[in-house]
Amino acid sequence: MNYICLDLEFNGAFDFSAGKAAESNEACHHEIIQIGAVKLDKKYNIKDSFNTYVKPTIYPRLNPFIADVIKMKTEDFKNAGSFKINYLKFKNFLSDGNNVFVVWGESDIPILYENLSYYKLVDEPLIVKYMNIQPYVSTLLNKESGQQISLKNAIDAMGIETDNQYHNALYDAYYTAQIFINLDPKPNILKLFCSNHYKNLK
Repeated sequence: MNYICLDLEFNGAFDFSAGKAAESNEACHHEIIQIGAVKLDKKYNIKDSFNTYVKPTIYPRLNPFIADVIKMKTEDFKNAGSFKINYLKFKNFLSDGNNVFVVWGESDIPILYENLSYYKLVDEPLIVKYMNIQPYVSTLLNKESGQQISLKNAIDAMGIETDNQYHNALYDAYYTAQIFINLDPKPNILKLFCSNHYKNLK
């Protein structure tokens, strides 16, 4: 069994002529442009990592707000492969399929399914085992009820050294892994994502 610490970066609709957010594609509100993951074994040792950039096609130009956050430009993705090609690489990285995903927040798993569904790469129902450690860590660090701590603030509060930027899927997956590794005891917060109960995230 493996733990897959997963993070995604994604693009969204933008009306460049009007300079504001635009109506998104109902079938895919959030287009994945980077997949980052760190694989841990059952003893929480890092075994492998995965990183790929995905060429945006649903929203071909980067939303300027997204571009500012991830510090990249549309041109940076010109040689990136399609989602289909990159997902097959990611699927191979997952290997045996006996995985529990570890994520920071509730959006990544639904957005992954949203993209899989858009490109017809999944047979329903899709069931994924995962742990969202953000609420657990927020409580652990004495945040007020309902107030979620950011990944960066959690890293700082736990005294974990950082060398790389945030809002990069690979680095954020690595930071999520470091938080998970340092949690003692480990949280018993396993959840199931089932596509039968999925609703598009707008």
